[in-house]
Amino acid sequence: MTLQKNLFEQEDSQDSFEGEETLGAEFRDWNNPAEAVSHEIYPDASVNIVPESASVFQLKRKHDKKPPLIRLDPDFQRHTVWTPKQKSELIESILMGIPLPLIYVKEDEKGVYIVVDGRQRLTTMFEFLNHEFALQQLSVLRELNGSYFSEQSETGRKYEKHLTQAQQSKIEDCPLTLHVIKPPTQDRVTFDLFDRVNRGGTRLNNQEMRNAIYQGPATCLLNTLVSFDSFKIATEYSIKPARMKDRYLVLRLIGFYLWRKNQLHSVKENGRPLVEYKSDLEDFLGKTMLYLNDEASTAFRSTFPIIFDKAMQACVEVLGEGCFRLPKNGDGPRRPLSMALFETVGYLMIEMLDTLPAKEPGILHAYKELMQNDEFISSTTYIVDSNKSVNKRFEIIENMTRTLRYA
Repeated sequence: MTLQKNLFEQEDSQDSFEGEETLGAEFRDWNNPAEAVSHEIYPDASVNIVPESASVFQLKRKHDKKPPLIRLDPDFQRHTVWTPKQKSELIESILMGIPLPLIYVKEDEKGVYIVVDGRQRLTTMFEFLNHEFALQQLSVLRELNGSYFSEQSETGRKYEKHLTQAQQSKIEDCPLTLHVIKPPTQDRVTFDLFDRVNRGGTRLNNQEMRNAIYQGPATCLLNTLVSFDSFKIATEYSIKPARMKDRYLVLRLIGFYLWRKNQLHSVKENGRPLVEYKSDLEDFLGKTMLYLNDEASTAFRSTFPIIFDKAMQACVEVLGEGCFRLPKNGDGPRRPLSMALFETVGYLMIEMLDTLPAKEPGILHAYKELMQNDEFISSTTYIVDSNKSVNKRFEIIENMTRTLRYA
């Protein structure tokens, strides 16, 4: 069965998915008291935030290490790139002695700093020290327009117009204040703090923050899976990559799949116990990313994309178009894709791949019955990430797979 991209783009150009509010950040209304209460920081949460001071030169030295001790992740705040004028004005501000805003970073278990708020500032400073641009369009220190950092770069290239040694020292010695969020601060606390910091600008959602904090094999795997045509066709081209909504959907499927198969271990805890899902979605997905980075075998990371690709194809071929949409209400418009339905039906098809094509008629019949199952529909519609709802919908799916296999 082949679906045409332009058909879906015309019909569902504004589509997102049911459940996207669980991404957090821009999807929450912080002016709504009821909304704020539902996202309170739980009393058992650990918070460890330490202020630190460092000069521009000290931070650049950390960044230049191999591997770097400071990560300026381009995916984290990818929406804005400063213009040459904005970059030049930051350097001008330093030379004028204007204090710079705080920089917020997350420290991982290896002591590496992931910059969350302040990436553009640090990038600009490091680029200027590397002679990657000359100052331009300055309105106060106009005599410095056209100036590079110093007379000669590390590569030996010479520059006729450059800052004086005193001006160079002022930039290198510029004091910066960092607020470092250290382990064992939990992800849900980290995300809330970063969200508060970014309310004045583009508010980052939880998947964007996860993508920066857990860079490695996990993010590479997600990037691969969402690039498949089979995924785009199965989701009807309606889950756009902007704001990493597509990666969020796929990460949930992987996490719940590993959890139900008793393969998801908490790699940072003594004894590497199996992860238990307790309605703590952010902690659960963070542990999934850690597992994929540090524990998942090379075999899993190489074979799962093949399984996922086949499962997405089978969803369309066996169940038909719109298989990730819950039944519409009466004569109303068809509903957006359902996050909970994607992860459960995707799980079902992964489990049944080895029975195809023989079991295709039975799977389609069972799926149609599933769409009439009030208990299942409720678990995919109301408080979808509660322990009760998650367990209920996967129990129903697992009972279905057992019945289908032995029918």
